[in-house]
Amino acid sequence: MKKLTILAFFLGIWTIGQAQFEGILTYDCTIKNKTLTTVYESKTKVLLEAKIYPMKGGVADIKEAKEQDPILFDFEAKKATRFGSRHHETVSTDLAPVTADRTGKLKDEDITIEMVGTEKIEGYSCQHFIVKIKGNPKELWITKDLGVSSVCMLSQFDYYPAGSLLYDKLKSAGGDGIVVRSKSGDVIVNLSNAQVKTVPPSYFEIPGKS
Repeated sequence: MKKLTILAFFLGIWTIGQAQFEGILTYDCTIKNKTLTTVYESKTKVLLEAKIYPMKGGVADIKEAKEQDPILFDFEAKKATRFGSRHHETVSTDLAPVTADRTGKLKDEDITIEMVGTEKIEGYSCQHFIVKIKGNPKELWITKDLGVSSVCMLSQFDYYPAGSLLYDKLKSAGGDGIVVRSKSGDVIVNLSNAQVKTVPPSYFEIPGKS
């Protein structure tokens, strides 16, 4: 009976680790400016919001924040929507990666993924991956302590949704959890806060759509 109880306990932990993440993630990237990215995630939708704060005397100037266009991934509708001009304009496309450098459609041979090992980052048990896109290396530290995410935040402003080639290759390598840290050259993005909770459906509503 005692052995069964212990087995059930560890199976419970494993199940939580494999469950779909629902909640809010906050990422911090500070170089010349501070970029805070907030990810709201439900079982079928992910909303990404980012703000850039200029640094003055080593402190982020909150009053001068510049909001980037929010992006909504809807996995049921298989659509990606960008909210422009402070949410008064929306543009929807088929579900696809949203990247800063607009690398375009990638081929299987353009992407290589190597699992380097396991590390502890900010208290999370992480797998360390090196991802190369057309030879350009990026590093990811991914945990499943919080569950499985539907979007891989490869770097600042680089989002790869489930179903995209890079996401699926990373998933096959066991990297479909939550990104705790990413590194692309001098650009380092860190997970600064994670809340496991149910995000209200209103967060994912498209303005002006009934």
